[in-house]
Amino acid sequence: MSIQLKNILFVSDLDGTLLTTSQKISAENVEAIRRFEEQGGLFTLATGRTEQAVAKFVEELNITTPMILYNGAKIYCPVTQKVIYEKTMNIPVSFWQYIFSKLSEDLALLIYRDGQVYSPHRSALLESHEQKDGVVSLDFPLDTLEQFVTKLLLIANDPAELLAIEETIHATGLEAELVYSEYNYLEILPIHTSKGNTLRILLQLLPHKDLRTIAVGDQLNDLTIIQQADDGYAVENAHPTLKIHANNVTVHHEEHAIADIIEKLMKLEV
Repeated sequence: MSIQLKNILFVSDLDGTLLTTSQKISAENVEAIRRFEEQGGLFTLATGRTEQAVAKFVEELNITTPMILYNGAKIYCPVTQKVIYEKTMNIPVSFWQYIFSKLSEDLALLIYRDGQVYSPHRSALLESHEQKDGVVSLDFPLDTLEQFVTKLLLIANDPAELLAIEETIHATGLEAELVYSEYNYLEILPIHTSKGNTLRILLQLLPHKDLRTIAVGDQLNDLTIIQQADDGYAVENAHPTLKIHANNVTVHHEEHAIADIIEKLMKLEV
């Protein structure tokens, strides 16, 4: 098989995929992405993170292709620094009351709205997430419950607590998408929102036609995008379900997984 790199859109997840455990991009991955783009390939990110939380990686890699953020709820152009696609949802007051009653030192809530991150309850669990993402949450104004939000993120010390909340959400009939971005991270997204659905929208927005898509990830929130892509990769450290559905399994994220994929692509180039 032969390919042309200039016809490829390469979409990578961040945590557990492109980044090391220490939240760095390895020199090997940086160099491989640079070479890929020099040959005409397009590289971008698909992540649950916000604009602010990806900024330093965008600068490091000089990303110019619009990115999928908030697990598919936004497409953001790093060149114009504008949101070019967004989905939001309205949360009923009754659900706010339910979820607020669950918050504790072992369960944190982050609320994403208008490019900002809020939380109604501070804890060590929340602060650990803030340190990882490099974004400090603002105090959530309780008089704004009726405003539309981009997504909610629940983090639990005990994943069983998230399963119980998930069951309650289904029972209440809340119109939303639920996805796990880590084993203890439950994300509540606008209905029909996923990385895979937003990849289709991104392709429609790009001026390039007939692009071959490659997507790589490690968690269940990456499942739809590796299924939607022409070639879906799971890293060696990926969730078992992702490995089952991926076209290929590459090396562990600590072993420069993105570079491994790109090097194989370059060997296939015409």
